[in-house]
Amino acid sequence: MNDQTDNLSDVIALTREMVRIPSLSGREGDVAALLARRMTEAGFTSVTTDSNGSVLGLIGPEDTEVALLFDGHMDVVPVTGQWRFDPFGGTIHDGRLYGRGTTDMKGGIAAAICGVAAAARERPLRRRIAVSASVLEEIIEGHALASVLDRCRPAAVVICEPSKLQIKRGQKGRLEILLTFHGIPAHAATPHLGVNPLHAAARALTALEGLNLPTDPILGAALLVPTDIVSAPYPSISMIPTSTTIRFDRRTLDGETREDVLGQIDACLRTAGLHDFTLAVSDDEVRTFTGESARPTRWLPAWQQPDSTSLVQAAVRAVTQAGHSPQVGTWAFCTNGSESAGRRQIPTIGLGPGCEEDAHTIDESIALEQLDGAREIYRKLVLEMA
Repeated sequence: MNDQTDNLSDVIALTREMVRIPSLSGREGDVAALLARRMTEAGFTSVTTDSNGSVLGLIGPEDTEVALLFDGHMDVVPVTGQWRFDPFGGTIHDGRLYGRGTTDMKGGIAAAICGVAAAARERPLRRRIAVSASVLEEIIEGHALASVLDRCRPAAVVICEPSKLQIKRGQKGRLEILLTFHGIPAHAATPHLGVNPLHAAARALTALEGLNLPTDPILGAALLVPTDIVSAPYPSISMIPTSTTIRFDRRTLDGETREDVLGQIDACLRTAGLHDFTLAVSDDEVRTFTGESARPTRWLPAWQQPDSTSLVQAAVRAVTQAGHSPQVGTWAFCTNGSESAGRRQIPTIGLGPGCEEDAHTIDESIALEQLDGAREIYRKLVLEMA
């Protein structure tokens, strides 16, 4: 094994340090404490942790607006399967750093901290720049970023999720839907005396599979995917259940509303002859490592930015100046950008190190050159915008 540990750049060293601290959703406290220290050491003049546990660092003249916020989430998904390398070891091998969260997305946070600090050391900034290390994104996108945006009110946002250093000017949204059919319980030996909601659920799945979903020329096709089905009571031994609930993940397009999506599903089910059901948007409780709890609605809007916007064009120049070939596209997955751009219409782009395909995988890893590349691009972007 070739463990390349000599002469690590600041961004690689910080990413490695973060990876060595496990930080599942709701357990990000140790990483948050580390980043608060590292931001202060890097020269950020204001470093605070909010009630959710998200860390916000600010640098630049205190009497000016926040020109740009770089956002990344500290939480990671659980480790599954057999790994070649210790998922929390921070092993460097053949030009890659291995570990849970390397790509998704501790590398992006490290690149933002190091890149912003480097720009501020190079010359005095005219406006403030912020870096947010937020919590719980793997559980609910945008919820933690909302309180960060309330605190610093940036003019523009960069979501540092992995993008192969490409510029993402939009993403699909996400709506989590609960479709519940109601039955009449009866003994399984006399099913004719009851109404079995499982039969209605099966008919609904067939009907909704053929639903004609919209398509966007940039974001692609909307999706409706059933992700689980549960009856109540569970288990239901020798008894017709009283209800059956199907959970759907609906990937939405720019301009679609919650009412649009639910209305289309309702009409489809009624056309198929189904009536005794309820449709709801899930709002499962979330709890932060600080003890805060909330029930955020799982409605995360899609968003797009035109190619011609000043933020997209500034990012194109920054990528070019850093020696890379700028490519502009969109994400298929949902990010904290649903809050900044989807809900608040703050100019937002995605741009981060690593391959999206490496997120959540066994032996998750990131190329060292991607980390250094993101740091340099962020430095260039700060110097242009602040």
